[in-house]
Amino acid sequence: MSVAKRSIRKLESVGRVEGVNPSLLRTYSQLGGLRKAELERLARGSECQLIPAGNTVYSQNESADAVYMLLDGDVQLEHRDENGHVAAYKVAGPRGTFGDIALLGAPGRYFTANTASASVVIRTPLSLLLEVLATDPNLAQAWIHAVTTDQMRRERKMASTVLQTISAAFPDAA
Repeated sequence: MSVAKRSIRKLESVGRVEGVNPSLLRTYSQLGGLRKAELERLARGSECQLIPAGNTVYSQNESADAVYMLLDGDVQLEHRDENGHVAAYKVAGPRGTFGDIALLGAPGRYFTANTASASVVIRTPLSLLLEVLATDPNLAQAWIHAVTTDQMRRERKMASTVLQTISAAFPDAA
């Protein structure tokens, strides 16, 4: 049985457990290079949460206060642009991350994150993660590179979705 499945069973009755086993965090490639002391610090300050299907984890434009690592489940990210077009992306566990665009210093959330299925997440306060990443510039650079690469991929997908919508609405315009 996977760690994530055991986590869901453990959390079903309580919904939230403060502090996380550092070995869970080490499975995320972005954190694998952390020194033991920093990994333990991050684990102590994080919490494991069971979020039922259909719940909003955070909403677009709200202030970012945490980064999430998905242990199990599926999270749907949606971005609504100024014209009302919605682009959706799925983050699947285990080892998916979301909310980490906040590491780039954006003033608000770029996406709304909703659970598509019952999901177990590790919620790490943004301020703590930034403090820990400041101790290891190489790790910080690697995580920020991963975030920007992922965001560029999502932006290309969103542009493609908008063009497909416009083409379907105005077939003679092409």
